[in-house]
Amino acid sequence: MIVTTLSLIVLGLAGAIARGSEPGGEYSFVYLGDLHFDKESHHDFDWVRANMPADIRQIEDYVRITRDHTPGLFKRLQNCIESSDGRIQMIIQGGDLTEGLCGSRQLQEQQFRDVIACIRENIPQTPFIAGKGNHDITGPGAREAFDAVMLPWLSKQCGKQIESASFYFAKGPDLFVFFDAYHNNNLDWLQKTLGENKHRYAFVIMHPPAVSYNARSTWHLFSREKDRAVRERFLNILGANNAILLTAHLHKYSLVERKTLAGSFVQFSVNSVISSSQIEVRDALEGVENYGGSLVDLEPEFQPETKQDRMRLLEDEKPYIARFEYADFPGYAIIDVSGRGVDAAIYKGDSGTAWKKVSLTTAVNANRLSQKTICHSERSEESLISDAQTLRFAQGDSFETATK
Repeated sequence: MIVTTLSLIVLGLAGAIARGSEPGGEYSFVYLGDLHFDKESHHDFDWVRANMPADIRQIEDYVRITRDHTPGLFKRLQNCIESSDGRIQMIIQGGDLTEGLCGSRQLQEQQFRDVIACIRENIPQTPFIAGKGNHDITGPGAREAFDAVMLPWLSKQCGKQIESASFYFAKGPDLFVFFDAYHNNNLDWLQKTLGENKHRYAFVIMHPPAVSYNARSTWHLFSREKDRAVRERFLNILGANNAILLTAHLHKYSLVERKTLAGSFVQFSVNSVISSSQIEVRDALEGVENYGGSLVDLEPEFQPETKQDRMRLLEDEKPYIARFEYADFPGYAIIDVSGRGVDAAIYKGDSGTAWKKVSLTTAVNANRLSQKTICHSERSEESLISDAQTLRFAQGDSFETATK
């Protein structure tokens, strides 16, 4: 009996090591970017014509995409889940789950209910956890509709009470932090959440990027000049935790490794608005030599009056970029997590064949920047180093879901 018990213990330890050394340490999840779920019945078109007339064509496109392609994407994801032998355990969506622009709280609530019904019709059981995007809260009553419909839904998906679009939960040894970029984007909360919860990997999910990566280089969080110090603190929080930042918003694929004084983090972005059954990869770029002001030429017709400012922002960011990939196409990603690292398989459209695979943990072992590398801050380097040292220590044993 003693030998048998000892053998079982040894086998159990070996299995735990193989799975990433902790229970739940090896698993996968699907990551989706923007979806913009929509139906004509979701809109008061009198309100749209009066307030957002330029968006009518956009609404018509998303209605068509929702009807013709979104169910197919969901069916593909369900096939992936069923064939994964239990490895795919959840779906994370980076915001703009819906198109918004409904015109009333009642219509926006219906849009949320309809997308939930479509998800559950095609993906019956797998937890589906969505962030807040700008379209989800655009229009009268939209923010209240999000709180009324989506927060109870998110609570059910997470198995915890969620009272804000900024919340976190644990998956085995890993931490998933959803950061509301539009309301309550409180950096004290983010720093405390990452610092007080021990984690192997920290995934931060936020709709807009933290680092620009295409022609729309002012579309990242804290992009205004007056927010420079706030953005610097935000980037250092991510870097200190070697975060894997999952974003959407720009409707493109991108991978960026960004250096900060506190450490490095990886930003990963996908677009899941599948507008056609025939998907081609356009404007594929790889290598830090392709990052810089020339990215504005990817969209030569976009706001020509701001071109020089957008080029300058990209050039200012360039010294901190350690890795860069970019491509224009829609699809989804399946992210594999284990003690060996975090890897993403990227799929075009609703294909079942991976387009490419990339590592999302390059930053974990990246060297700290020297004090001389970052010199643009108005704060002293000594102050930044102190912040970085403080941020590096993750204290506390609780993995309870918390909200702000």
